[in-house]
Amino acid sequence: MNLAETEFSIVLWALGGLVAGLAVHLGQGWVRMAQRGATLRHEWRALLLAAAVLGLGLSSALELGMHALPLAFPVGYRWLAAALLLPAAVLVCAPAGVAVVLGGQGAWANVVLFASGSLLAAAALTLQVGWVWAAGFRPGVLWRAELVAAAAVLLAVGLGLAQWMGHAAAFQASRRRMLWRIGAATLAALTVMIGQQLMALAAGLQAQSASSFTGELSGTVLSLVCGVVVPLVLVALILDLWLRRHQRHHRGHGDFNPGQRRKRRHKVRTL
Repeated sequence: MNLAETEFSIVLWALGGLVAGLAVHLGQGWVRMAQRGATLRHEWRALLLAAAVLGLGLSSALELGMHALPLAFPVGYRWLAAALLLPAAVLVCAPAGVAVVLGGQGAWANVVLFASGSLLAAAALTLQVGWVWAAGFRPGVLWRAELVAAAAVLLAVGLGLAQWMGHAAAFQASRRRMLWRIGAATLAALTVMIGQQLMALAAGLQAQSASSFTGELSGTVLSLVCGVVVPLVLVALILDLWLRRHQRHHRGHGDFNPGQRRKRRHKVRTL
């Protein structure tokens, strides 16, 4: 692998981290918006948006990470599998946001936050397996259980901490809550990309000789979409969320209202 290819792989890996960080930051923002609603039924749109951006971002980051691997052959994907991965990504990411909203601010809130991180970890593992399956590697993937387990532990711990930093009442009450939120997104991004590398080792991708679907959906084209189009969309959605918060603040519903949170501390959420 020459220097240009190495630099290209580093750029792709960094882009994957950027996409994952933006997605987690935006997804957590929409979940916090949903937490302000009276019931889960009234805030389903915010939760759906959170699941959509998390699913899109994590799936794109994992594809970029896989394309950054120093493989000796071009990677392609089957059209149908790639098309199914997006709705599947939204579906597997949704429970994490629902858990945070239903967890409230009670005694078990921190436990629920770490549990939601484990749900995101399970989603990331599922999506990684999905991309490997969609590529149709030959002669075939044999997963190493010990490395899959290591990736699962890393993702559960890292994403659990990221959820805790992004949602826990103690951090949201801080004057530096925005720094904590950025730190949470950064930690989540690093966790996802390192976990992706572990999963690639677990699958033995560097021992593969070809991808079965290079003639269908080019990995290079898809990586261009995931590394350029997706982050632009996420940035636009972050600006949209910021404007919504700004408007709510001027209506007397700021980003954080300690008095309101204290009143809701023991409130049990319903559907």
